[in-house]
Amino acid sequence: MGAITRIRQLSPYFLAVVAVLFIVFMVLQDSSCSSIQQQQRNPENISIAEINGESISQAEFERRVHDYSERLRQQNAQMTAQGQTPQEIDDEQVRQQIFDQMVEEILLKQEADKLGIVVTDDEIVDVMLINPPQELQFFKDSTGKFQKQMYQELVTNPQRYGEILQEQGMPQEQVDQQQKVWNETLRDIEHNLRTMKLQEAVASTVTAAVSTVSPTWAEIDYRNSNSTANIRFVAVTPGQGAEQGIKPTQDELKAYYDQNKQYMVQKPTRKIKYAVFRQVASKKDSARAQKLSEDLMKAFAPVTDVAQRDSLFTEKMGQLGGTTSDYTRVSNLDPTISMVLTTTPVRDVFGPLNTATGIKYLRVDDKRAGVNEVVRASHILIPFEANKDSARTVAENIIARAKKGEDFATLAMLNSKDPGSAQNGGDLGYFEKGKMVPEFEKAAFGAQIGDIVGPVETQFGFHIIKVTDKQSTEIKYSEISIAPKISTTTKQSIISNGLKMEEMLNNGSDFDTVAKKFDVKAMESNFFSSRTPVVGSHEITAWAFAAGKGDIKRFDVNNMGLVVAQVSEIREQGIKLFEDVKEEIERVVIQNKVLDQLKSKAEKVAQACTAAGSLEAAASIDSALTVRVQTALRNNGQLSGFGADFVSTNTAFTTPIGSITGPIRGKRAWIIMVVDSRTPANMDAFNKDKTSQIQNLMSRQRSSAYYSWLQSIKDNATIVDKRWDRD
Repeated sequence: MGAITRIRQLSPYFLAVVAVLFIVFMVLQDSSCSSIQQQQRNPENISIAEINGESISQAEFERRVHDYSERLRQQNAQMTAQGQTPQEIDDEQVRQQIFDQMVEEILLKQEADKLGIVVTDDEIVDVMLINPPQELQFFKDSTGKFQKQMYQELVTNPQRYGEILQEQGMPQEQVDQQQKVWNETLRDIEHNLRTMKLQEAVASTVTAAVSTVSPTWAEIDYRNSNSTANIRFVAVTPGQGAEQGIKPTQDELKAYYDQNKQYMVQKPTRKIKYAVFRQVASKKDSARAQKLSEDLMKAFAPVTDVAQRDSLFTEKMGQLGGTTSDYTRVSNLDPTISMVLTTTPVRDVFGPLNTATGIKYLRVDDKRAGVNEVVRASHILIPFEANKDSARTVAENIIARAKKGEDFATLAMLNSKDPGSAQNGGDLGYFEKGKMVPEFEKAAFGAQIGDIVGPVETQFGFHIIKVTDKQSTEIKYSEISIAPKISTTTKQSIISNGLKMEEMLNNGSDFDTVAKKFDVKAMESNFFSSRTPVVGSHEITAWAFAAGKGDIKRFDVNNMGLVVAQVSEIREQGIKLFEDVKEEIERVVIQNKVLDQLKSKAEKVAQACTAAGSLEAAASIDSALTVRVQTALRNNGQLSGFGADFVSTNTAFTTPIGSITGPIRGKRAWIIMVVDSRTPANMDAFNKDKTSQIQNLMSRQRSSAYYSWLQSIKDNATIVDKRWDRD
């Protein structure tokens, strides 16, 4: 089994620790463990894919899918126990994620073989014995001291674990089971360590060309990444319907295509026609649900006593499959349900309540307050920069203005250097204890609603904090939900119609005509690649790339329904055809023409603003023009509300402060700008830690180069996906 072939546990407690270990370890390594499950038949020799001729076995694939799904279910159970909303587990997404991981592992191993890279058993042993991963350091005595000797003994001699359990008097059947778990755990950790070491070695080899960074380039990168500007600007945008009446000629579109087609490279793609028989309740199904609701309403109507309504609710819960939710913070509830539950007395029942998911009857089982308080706050961040005293003075001036009544949100937008919250007026939303740094948390939880406190010093700078709300109420409640359910008859009808449509298409009938006959909409996808799930299904994608033009097949797609698909277009790798990109080109050409027409207006706006010395003068040209504010702008090509605009962001760092600049042509608008202030990067900090900065930049370049290389390997690999073969 390689360097280490097994793992195990010293007690039931240890088994629980290993389960937790795997959740953490696999998240950190972004790979999956496997724990062998006995199956009625042995699929070890069944291949579900071939990667450059190397197979992925069905058995190994299913083991990994099973174990990863189990970890997700354990995480959901923990979230539910903590009063959090669990994540929905998408089985197809899980299967695709595991498949992608296994493909990547095989490609990595194949490339390592070509490069002559081998991870030896001794390397794995060194990690496991000499420097065990933090996640494995759970061999501790009652004082919390790591028992290295026992750990090494059980790793190098896994069978010793079973002997220890026998000495403790554990039944042999349980010993065998726990020994099996220990062996498999060691195997999986070995696999993950080997993959990690292999990735490190390959990455070091393939990124050697970008492993040198000049100090000058590191300085430029640091300056661009850490300099900010506060700007105001007017955006002259096309009015609604500005593109109407603009119709580029065929020659104009073809000319644009000829000039730019070298950038219109495509990978192999497919397009399908499809129709969906949605698995939704029929009119009869809806009528049955309505009858249930009416009966429930009639049952509760004459009962006014709270105790009797409580008892009746319990009875109906058993009959109709009601559910109970544990204590949940009011801020985490659906607003409509929250309003009902907060105003309903304990043990009383409210209903019917119409919601998006059905008609609900709710009972408040209990309420409590003060156990898990949450705070909603806004803040303004003033970083220390080069002078801490100056930063404190700025913060004190802002807090004085806020306490005198200036709008806190406006002050945050204009002054806060936290780009994540500044654009939202400093709003941080609700947060619980443990989510913020201690100094910030103490100030926020210690203040009252409406209080403005600070400056609060943290590692990030000085904060001015305004507490806007506090909540600690939690409600435990039960519900009966009535919604139309698809009957067996309805399901059979959907399947029958799908089969009939597939048969008619195979007999040569036109897709649109047949779809109309069955009262379903005929749709056509865009061109999609082999890695894109079309209609939400990787299975349909795999089939489309294996099928020929005109081929037809029926699929059962989760959360969608029965899909009947036909391959309508096939494109192989190369330059995109003009007809495939014509509509896209037309949009670009029209947008360019619209901006051309706006140029004279933008120039007039810029002239008016320059003459008046104020951006507000833009309204004299067009009353709809307003002045926008963006704080902490970086020279990264992102202008708030207008997407990619490198010209404008670069201008913000080159134009004189206070001068009106423009008009600047962007992709979506003409920009007239004023730079109010710029905060240059702290180059003293860079020079003090230049070596670390160079290493960080080198690491980023290596990472980018590695993943570009890996993507190229994937693109050029021959991957035969046979997961959905029915042969």
